[in-house]
Amino acid sequence: MILQMDRWLGAYAKLVKDVFPDSDAEYPGTGAAGGLGFAFRSFTDAELESGIRIILEQTHLEDFIKDADLVITGEGRLDAQTVMGKGPSGVAAIAKKYGKPVVALAGSIREDAGVCNEHGIDAFFPILQRVCTLEEAMDPETARRNMADTAEQVMRLFLAGRRMVIGDVSD
Repeated sequence: MILQMDRWLGAYAKLVKDVFPDSDAEYPGTGAAGGLGFAFRSFTDAELESGIRIILEQTHLEDFIKDADLVITGEGRLDAQTVMGKGPSGVAAIAKKYGKPVVALAGSIREDAGVCNEHGIDAFFPILQRVCTLEEAMDPETARRNMADTAEQVMRLFLAGRRMVIGDVSD
């Protein structure tokens, strides 16, 4: 069914191009959010901007990252699309500007998530602590507990590494 729907969207993009010659279904961001970027650019001459860039600027996150010892980011599912302008890749780019280590936590990790390591995320971890249904994983209390437990283990490793370096230097 996905292949069929993809063909329909391709045909739709061709019809739009016939009426609005400047439309471009390949323009970065036009496929995001179900193709809303394509519709806005085609029908309203809207300019698309990176959502993560806007958020990072408005929150002044860079001011916090430059003084951090460790940067932790995350999203629901980490995969190859993560490096295509999603939040964790934007956070990682700023962190790398200052030479900061970056850890990503995610509800799930896809097989292609390794590309994230090539784009500033030093390590990533799924937060699921055991096999469960999607409904169980999405339960707010379960998700909070899983996130807290995984973050604790990441911090234990990070702090143990700092003690080893400090210990080696002082010996």
